[in-house]
Amino acid sequence: MTVKSALKMMKPYRTRMMIIMSLAVVITGISAVTPFVNRNMIDQGLLQGDIHTVMALVLLLALLQIGGRFVEYLQRRQEIDISNDLGKRLKTEAFEHGLKLKPQYFKEQGFYKRISDALYDINKIMNIANNSFLTIFVVICKCVGAMIGLIILDWRLSILVAAIMPIKIWINIVIRKRAEKLSKQLMDDNKQYNSWLSNILSGITDIKLWNLGKKITAEYEGHVQTINESSKRLSLLTEKNTLFSDNIEFVLMNAIYILGAFLIMGEQITFGGLMAFITFAAYVFSPVNIIMELRIILKQITPSVDGLKRFNELGEENYAATLPLADKISTIEFRNVSISFGGVEILKNLSLKINRGEKVAIVGDNGSGKTSIINLLLRLYEPTEGEILMDGVPVTEYNIEDYRRKFSVVSQDIHLFQGTVKDNITFGKNADIAFNEDHRLKFCTETIENWDKHYETQVGSEGTKLSGGERQKVALLRALYHKSEVLVLDEPTSNYDKESDDEFNRYIQGNTDYDFYFIVTHRKGILPYMDKVLELENKSCVPVSTQ
Repeated sequence: MTVKSALKMMKPYRTRMMIIMSLAVVITGISAVTPFVNRNMIDQGLLQGDIHTVMALVLLLALLQIGGRFVEYLQRRQEIDISNDLGKRLKTEAFEHGLKLKPQYFKEQGFYKRISDALYDINKIMNIANNSFLTIFVVICKCVGAMIGLIILDWRLSILVAAIMPIKIWINIVIRKRAEKLSKQLMDDNKQYNSWLSNILSGITDIKLWNLGKKITAEYEGHVQTINESSKRLSLLTEKNTLFSDNIEFVLMNAIYILGAFLIMGEQITFGGLMAFITFAAYVFSPVNIIMELRIILKQITPSVDGLKRFNELGEENYAATLPLADKISTIEFRNVSISFGGVEILKNLSLKINRGEKVAIVGDNGSGKTSIINLLLRLYEPTEGEILMDGVPVTEYNIEDYRRKFSVVSQDIHLFQGTVKDNITFGKNADIAFNEDHRLKFCTETIENWDKHYETQVGSEGTKLSGGERQKVALLRALYHKSEVLVLDEPTSNYDKESDDEFNRYIQGNTDYDFYFIVTHRKGILPYMDKVLELENKSCVPVSTQ
């Protein structure tokens, strides 16, 4: 990452940056004046025994010090505001982009890992805001102001100070190259850990069932150790840079003492001038050290900048389309649709056409592609070949949010959010639930009404406080609450008891609220109530009897 690209990132904060630059001008003046006040205090006050001059100049130094610190405080406030806003903006944009990504990216790595990697990169990038990058103008101006003062005090000693700069720059170049390599290693270690953790979080139940705790703990310890080692190497590199820099400055200061002694003996500089020069030479070294450190930080965050750039370049679903969907859909068609995963073909040249008003069941063996058809219909998968059409128009031409509003869905893998049953049905909308008025849904509502808190019952993390059948009933009520045109149910009763399953079948038989019904099932009791039954075999589907 270059300083130019970093400044481009700060473009939305031009006004605040102008304030920082204005404050930098003030600091430049203070830095340039202070060495002369300090010299006069020593030469005209202390050495002359003039207590009034000493007191006056000490007061002036105090005012300069307080004024300078107050200006730096104002500048720091601007820096914190920019840092917080920049971090929030980058993280929010990354999270929003992550939610809009094509589902294929989550199938490859999972949402948690994708987002965690992006947030890790952003946290690394934020080092430019947390390590005085935003005040680089103040730092440079402070350095310039101090250098001007030192040149006026004695140009010969100033040449000695300037001579050290090429050495510090050479050391910085060497450190920067090493820092970029170590930072990339640390980034890779963290992202491997995120991938591992994402896998572990989804398998905690199996870890307990198979007594894998010790094995997983050992793996965790290994990941932490690897990250710590990479972090240690990077931290020690920074310490080496500080060590070399401090020793070079120590040698220089002693050289200034020696040369200064000769200049005093030759009456070419006063004692006060030498003391002021030595004191304020640090005004040059400190900013130069900060600038050198920032150059290293820019190299350290380069891998994260590249990683975030790759993340932002991942394709999003179609949120920009403006083609309107018809109020009433007439047909849904799969035309020569094929889909493969990792070179394994799941569906091949699948063609089917469903008309409004039809109830369709999809049956077949495990792994035959039933859920893949549903995911294709919901645009959670993209066909490898062929297309899916709605009223003759490829569904990819519709805005993805408008398209999905046409569907009410119960997925095979049900997810319930932390909160109450009502929250999970209404998604937090402050609205009444009127399911109790529909006696056809008693197989769902009676279960909930039997709980002490009814719809205010807490479901726990991912619905863990409910049984499998209870989660499916809440998911069904959620789908029915958000009324749409297409009802999609993927194994909706797999955890129901026989009585609930029968009542569900009767409900579907008499329900005409939707224009299309797609039901994936292994249970044959629902089939007589369907208009079509499609059985998947040999990577395609064939109509079978509803009996």
